[in-house]
Amino acid sequence: MAVRTQPADVDAFDLPDAPRWRTLRLLLSKKIAVVCILVLVVFYGAAIFAPWVAPADPNQQEFTVEAARAGPSADHWFGRDQLGRDLLSRVIYAARTTVLFTVAVVITGGLFLGLGLGLLAGYRGGWVDNAIMRVGEILAGVPVFFLMLIIRAAYRERTNDLAFWLKENTFLGADAPPLVAFVIIVGVSVPFAWVGLARIVRSQVLAIREQEFVLAAEAMGISTPRLLIRHILPGVMPIYLVGLSASMAGFAFWELGLSWLGLGVDPSTPSFGSMINAAGGVPSFEAFPHLLLVSAIPIIIFFFAWNLLGDALVDVVEPRTHRR
Repeated sequence: MAVRTQPADVDAFDLPDAPRWRTLRLLLSKKIAVVCILVLVVFYGAAIFAPWVAPADPNQQEFTVEAARAGPSADHWFGRDQLGRDLLSRVIYAARTTVLFTVAVVITGGLFLGLGLGLLAGYRGGWVDNAIMRVGEILAGVPVFFLMLIIRAAYRERTNDLAFWLKENTFLGADAPPLVAFVIIVGVSVPFAWVGLARIVRSQVLAIREQEFVLAAEAMGISTPRLLIRHILPGVMPIYLVGLSASMAGFAFWELGLSWLGLGVDPSTPSFGSMINAAGGVPSFEAFPHLLLVSAIPIIIFFFAWNLLGDALVDVVEPRTHRR
């Protein structure tokens, strides 16, 4: 009796009996996941197309008694802040700041460092694994936000000098201060963004590398990069996406917290943290509640959307859910 074999170059995850879109179908079958995805699409869409979506210039001021802290109206749906600026436009551009920050941290810290170092540590093992994980344990053992706050505050004067020099001597001009401030807070965040994701990826790689299709690929002499990308990475991605979705709210909180303390992006750049800070305390909230509500509610919805989407992904990726 002839034995049917698969071609040597066929990936184990490309077999006809392995449903490619099972995870996506299970995710879209959950109403809460669909709602969260729609919320995030609206949030990210408004941020990406902010120049076309925003009804006014977010920094355009109107110094009149009637405009300062004016409530919602037909012309200004979210009202105005203490400088007479349109709050709806500032919320849209603040969403842009959050999106740019989270995407930059995810690409640098979450993708290149978190996923890359997790794959390397889990597959290589030995001293490579020990070195990567020991560094991760050291970084995980410190209070992340307070350390970021100390670093940002300690080098604030130097970064301001650098921004002023770039403004006067390069083509960046007036864009130099916002760009430098943004790069600095991203650079402060990246060293702490990869640790949790690398641990998740490493634990998954340790289980996958002992499976038969990986051992067969090694016996065939497949190069390590191809083995990691084509054979191990597909099995890691579902649990990696779960960890990434759970981390997105934390990444956004770093930017919000630093901006709230005045150590985040440039003051001229709209940010949810600076807007919440400018809303004032209890007396201001009692007199002008829209200042705090329109700046806090969107970012709270953003946090909940990512966290609930992460919970839905956990239910989908969990093997017991598949069996049910």
